[in-house]
Amino acid sequence: MNQERRELTAFDIGCVVVGGIIGVGIFFTPARVAREVDTPSQVMLAWGLGGLLAVLGGLVFAELSTLVPGHGGTFRYIQTAFGRLPAFVYGWANWLVIQAGALGVIALILVDYLNVVLFGEQRMSGDAKVLVAVITMLLFTATNVVGLRVGKRVQNTLTVLKVLAIATLVALSWGTAAAAPVEPVAPSSRSLPAMLAAAILPVLFAVGGWQQGSFLAGAARRLYDVPLGLLGGVAVVVVTYLTINLAYLDALGFAGARASQAIGADAAKVILGDVGGRVLAGMVVISAAGIMNTICLAPPYVLYAMAQQGVFPAAFGRLHPTLHTPVLGVLGQGLWGVVLLLSVHLFARSRGEASVDTLGFVCDSVVFVDWVFFAACGAAVLLLRRRAVPGSFFRVPGGAVIGALFALASLVVTGGAIVQSPIPSAVGVGLCLLGLPAYLLLMRKN
Repeated sequence: MNQERRELTAFDIGCVVVGGIIGVGIFFTPARVAREVDTPSQVMLAWGLGGLLAVLGGLVFAELSTLVPGHGGTFRYIQTAFGRLPAFVYGWANWLVIQAGALGVIALILVDYLNVVLFGEQRMSGDAKVLVAVITMLLFTATNVVGLRVGKRVQNTLTVLKVLAIATLVALSWGTAAAAPVEPVAPSSRSLPAMLAAAILPVLFAVGGWQQGSFLAGAARRLYDVPLGLLGGVAVVVVTYLTINLAYLDALGFAGARASQAIGADAAKVILGDVGGRVLAGMVVISAAGIMNTICLAPPYVLYAMAQQGVFPAAFGRLHPTLHTPVLGVLGQGLWGVVLLLSVHLFARSRGEASVDTLGFVCDSVVFVDWVFFAACGAAVLLLRRRAVPGSFFRVPGGAVIGALFALASLVVTGGAIVQSPIPSAVGVGLCLLGLPAYLLLMRKN
C-alpha cells in the first residue's frame, strides 16, 4: 500500500529548484557566452533574456502545479493536456538520457575538482576517476533510498552552502578586486540576433531546471508550497546568475572572460589570489554534489508517476512500506546513470581515447529536448485553464498570454538549437524516438 508523506515546505521545494539549476555550468558557460557576443552589455543581455525565460517558465509551472497537482511534473502536465504517448516520450527521454547523462557528467566533474581541493592538481587516472564517480553516484542514490526526509536535508544543506559560497565570491569581487582593464575586441560580422541565438544555448542550459521542483509536488505539505517554492527558487537563481556574471566581467574584463577556459577558477584567482583555485574547486564540488542529490531525489518521482498512470512497469509505482520512498524509481535512476557512465567510458577505452568531451554535446542536446517539452507545457496551460475548476489557487499573471509567450519562446529556442547545433539536436530527437517502440511494448504488456 502506498503511504505518501507530505513533508516538503516551500523552502524545501525552492532548494530543489535552486539545486537543480545552479550546478557546475555557471563556472564554465559564461566564457562560452562571452565568446559569442561583442560587448559586456550583450553578455548581460543574453543572461537577462535567459532569466526572463526562466521567470516565464516558473510562472507557467507554478500554475500547472495547481491545475494538475501531484507527483510527476512535466510528465503529468503533458499527459493531462495531450495524452499518454507524448507524456511517455518525455518521461522516457528524461530518465534515459537527460537525468542519467547529467548524473554521470556531473559526477566526473565533481571528482576532477575534488582532486584539486585535496591535492592541488589532477592525480587520478581516468579509470580511477570513473570509479570514484560511480561511488559518489551510488552514495547519493543510497541517500535518497533511505527516506525523503534524509534526502531533503542533504539537499537543503548543499543548496544553502552553494548560494552562500557564490554570494561570498561576488561580495569579495566588488570589495577587493580591481576592475580589469577594458580591451578592444574585434567586432563580429554576425547580426545581434544571430549572436544572441548562439549565446542563448549555454545560458538556457545553465538556467534550466525549475521543473525539478514539480517532479515531487505530491510530497508538498500544502498546495501553495509548490508555486511558492518554484517562483522563489527561480528568483534566487536569476539574481545569483546576473551578479556572478558581473563579478566575472569585473575581475577578468570582457577580453579575459572570452579567452578563459575556466572562467570561475580564473576569476577566483584574481579575487582571492593563489588560494582562489582551491576555493573555487571547493565551490564546484559543493555545487556538483547538490545537483547530483537533486537528480537522485526528484526525477525518480517521474518514474513513480509514469507507473501510477500505467505507462511504466507497475513496480515503480509503489512506495516502500517503511521508507515511504519510490525505491525502484531511485534505484532505476541512479543505477542507470552508473551503467550509462561505465558504457561511455568502456567505449572510449575500446577506441583508445583517454577521455570523452561530453559536456558541450550534452548541453546542446539537453537544451533541445528540454525546450521542446517546455513548449508543450506552455501550450498545456492554455488547454488546462479552460478545464480548470473556477477559483484555482494560482493563476499566471496576465492569463493565457504568459503561457502563449512561453510556448512561442520555447519553439524559438528549439529552432535556434537546430540551426546552431544540428547534430546534438538530431541525437536528442533520435533518443526520444527510441521511446516509441518501448511505449508500444509496455502498452502490449499492460
